[in-house]
Amino acid sequence: MPNDNSNGHTILIVEDDESVLEVAVNMFEFTGYTVLTANNAAGGIETFRTHPEIDLIFSDLILPGGATGIEMAKTILKEKPGTLFLLVTGYSDKGKALLQKTQLMPNVEFIAKPYDIDVVTEKVDAMITDRRVTGIN
Repeated sequence: MPNDNSNGHTILIVEDDESVLEVAVNMFEFTGYTVLTANNAAGGIETFRTHPEIDLIFSDLILPGGATGIEMAKTILKEKPGTLFLLVTGYSDKGKALLQKTQLMPNVEFIAKPYDIDVVTEKVDAMITDRRVTGIN
Protein backbone atom coordinates (compact mmCIF):
# COMPACT_ATOMS: atom_id res chain seq x y z
CA MET A 1 0.00 0.00 0.00
CA PRO A 2 1.26 3.51 -0.75
CA ASN A 3 2.81 5.38 2.17
CA ASP A 4 3.62 8.98 3.09
CA ASN A 5 7.39 8.43 3.40
CA SER A 6 7.88 7.73 -0.30
CA ASN A 7 6.21 10.89 -1.62
CA GLY A 8 8.67 12.85 -3.70
CA HIS A 9 11.54 10.38 -3.33
CA THR A 10 13.50 8.71 -6.10
CA ILE A 11 15.14 5.29 -6.01
CA LEU A 12 17.72 3.96 -8.45
CA ILE A 13 17.47 0.19 -8.90
CA VAL A 14 20.59 -1.53 -10.25
CA GLU A 15 19.77 -5.11 -11.24
CA ASP A 16 20.82 -7.26 -14.21
CA ASP A 17 18.07 -9.90 -13.96
CA GLU A 18 15.07 -8.56 -15.91
CA SER A 19 12.46 -10.48 -13.89
CA VAL A 20 13.93 -9.33 -10.55
CA LEU A 21 14.18 -5.77 -11.90
CA GLU A 22 10.53 -5.82 -12.92
CA VAL A 23 9.43 -6.97 -9.45
CA ALA A 24 11.56 -4.30 -7.76
CA VAL A 25 10.30 -1.52 -10.05
CA ASN A 26 6.68 -2.55 -9.44
CA MET A 27 7.28 -2.79 -5.68
CA PHE A 28 8.72 0.72 -5.37
CA GLU A 29 6.35 2.36 -7.85
CA PHE A 30 3.38 0.83 -6.00
CA THR A 31 4.59 2.37 -2.75
CA GLY A 32 4.86 5.79 -4.41
CA TYR A 33 8.54 6.12 -5.29
CA THR A 34 9.85 7.47 -8.57
CA VAL A 35 12.08 4.74 -10.00
CA LEU A 36 15.12 4.87 -12.25
CA THR A 37 16.96 1.74 -13.39
CA ALA A 38 20.35 0.49 -14.55
CA ASN A 39 21.54 -3.05 -15.30
CA ASN A 40 25.18 -2.80 -14.15
CA ALA A 41 27.47 -0.71 -11.93
CA ALA A 42 28.70 1.55 -14.74
CA GLY A 43 25.11 2.30 -15.73
CA GLY A 44 24.22 2.90 -12.08
CA ILE A 45 27.05 5.40 -11.65
CA GLU A 46 26.12 7.22 -14.86
CA THR A 47 22.43 7.37 -13.91
CA PHE A 48 23.36 8.65 -10.44
CA ARG A 49 25.54 11.39 -11.93
CA THR A 50 22.76 12.58 -14.23
CA HIS A 51 19.98 12.42 -11.62
CA PRO A 52 20.88 14.37 -8.46
CA GLU A 53 17.36 13.75 -7.11
CA ILE A 54 18.15 10.09 -6.29
CA ASP A 55 17.53 9.45 -2.58
CA LEU A 56 18.58 5.80 -2.35
CA ILE A 57 20.23 3.15 -4.52
CA PHE A 58 18.78 -0.36 -4.32
CA SER A 59 21.31 -2.66 -5.96
CA ASP A 60 22.23 -6.26 -6.41
CA LEU A 61 25.59 -6.99 -4.82
CA ILE A 62 26.90 -9.11 -7.70
CA LEU A 63 26.61 -7.28 -11.02
CA PRO A 64 27.85 -7.99 -14.56
CA GLY A 65 30.58 -5.96 -16.21
CA GLY A 66 33.35 -6.34 -13.68
CA ALA A 67 32.21 -4.05 -10.86
CA THR A 68 30.20 -5.10 -7.80
CA GLY A 69 27.51 -3.17 -5.99
CA ILE A 70 30.11 -2.34 -3.33
CA GLU A 71 32.54 -0.92 -5.88
CA MET A 72 29.70 1.17 -7.30
CA ALA A 73 28.82 2.35 -3.78
CA LYS A 74 32.45 3.33 -3.08
CA THR A 75 32.60 5.41 -6.25
CA ILE A 76 29.30 7.14 -5.56
CA LEU A 77 30.06 7.71 -1.87
CA LYS A 78 33.30 9.49 -2.83
CA GLU A 79 31.24 11.86 -4.97
CA LYS A 80 28.30 12.26 -2.59
CA PRO A 81 29.04 10.84 0.89
CA GLY A 82 25.44 10.97 2.17
CA THR A 83 24.03 8.67 -0.51
CA LEU A 84 22.01 5.76 0.86
CA PHE A 85 22.47 2.19 -0.40
CA LEU A 86 20.48 -0.97 0.18
CA LEU A 87 22.45 -3.85 -1.33
CA VAL A 88 20.81 -7.19 -2.05
CA THR A 89 22.54 -10.57 -2.06
CA GLY A 90 21.65 -14.21 -2.46
CA TYR A 91 24.36 -15.13 0.10
CA SER A 92 26.72 -16.80 -2.35
CA ASP A 93 30.28 -17.28 -1.10
CA LYS A 94 31.36 -14.23 -3.10
CA GLY A 95 28.39 -12.28 -1.72
CA LYS A 96 29.28 -13.19 1.87
CA ALA A 97 32.85 -12.02 1.39
CA LEU A 98 31.73 -8.75 -0.17
CA LEU A 99 29.20 -8.11 2.59
CA GLN A 100 32.00 -8.08 5.14
CA LYS A 101 33.23 -4.89 3.44
CA THR A 102 29.92 -3.06 3.89
CA GLN A 103 30.26 -3.03 7.67
CA LEU A 104 32.81 -0.22 7.41
CA MET A 105 30.86 1.80 4.82
CA PRO A 106 28.54 4.60 5.95
CA ASN A 107 24.96 4.60 4.68
CA VAL A 108 25.24 1.08 3.23
CA GLU A 109 22.94 -1.67 4.44
CA PHE A 110 22.04 -5.05 3.00
CA ILE A 111 19.13 -7.43 2.70
CA ALA A 112 19.10 -11.08 1.60
CA LYS A 113 17.38 -12.63 -1.42
CA PRO A 114 14.71 -13.74 -1.59
CA TYR A 115 13.35 -10.67 0.14
CA ASP A 116 9.91 -9.86 1.46
CA ILE A 117 8.42 -6.85 -0.32
CA ASP A 118 7.05 -5.35 2.90
CA VAL A 119 10.39 -5.74 4.69
CA VAL A 120 12.28 -4.05 1.83
CA THR A 121 9.90 -1.11 1.53
CA GLU A 122 9.84 -0.61 5.30
CA LYS A 123 13.66 -0.67 5.40
CA VAL A 124 13.91 1.86 2.55
CA ASP A 125 11.33 4.11 4.20
CA ALA A 126 13.25 3.94 7.49
CA MET A 127 16.59 4.70 5.83
CA ILE A 128 15.19 7.77 4.05
CA THR A 129 13.33 8.93 7.16
CA ASP A 130 16.44 8.52 9.33
CA ARG A 131 18.44 10.60 6.85
CA ARG A 132 15.83 13.37 6.96
CA VAL A 133 15.81 13.32 10.77
CA THR A 134 19.60 13.36 11.14
CA GLY A 135 20.15 15.79 8.27
CA ILE A 136 22.65 13.58 6.42
CA ASN A 137 23.14 14.74 2.83
